[in-house]
Amino acid sequence: MKAAGYVATFVLAVFGILFLMSARAEYTANPGSRIITGLVLIGVGAGIVVAIKRGEPKPGQKIEVVQKIDLTGGIKADQLKCQQCAAPLSKDAVAVREGAVFINCPYCKSTYQITEQPKW
Repeated sequence: MKAAGYVATFVLAVFGILFLMSARAEYTANPGSRIITGLVLIGVGAGIVVAIKRGEPKPGQKIEVVQKIDLTGGIKADQLKCQQCAAPLSKDAVAVREGAVFINCPYCKSTYQITEQPKW
């Protein structure tokens, strides 16, 4: 998106300069309209650059991605145990990948996905 904005700005600025240069031609009946058109094209190009610059994150700004899970079934807070070896699992064993919750057991090295029980 940024590259397209800069290309559009360049094209508008070139045409704006061409309109300004053509206003001085001998055969031009109304140079005022060409001057206004050239200035408007250059102004729109400058406006696009300003809009692109405002949309960029600041250099010191930290972007944090938060993923939330909405579970529809009944939820109880129990200690999480591995399905394979029944070892207690910590919160570090839980990972969200591709929108699903995965459990990685550090003891038996098994990996499985948590399945949600339907409400009915």
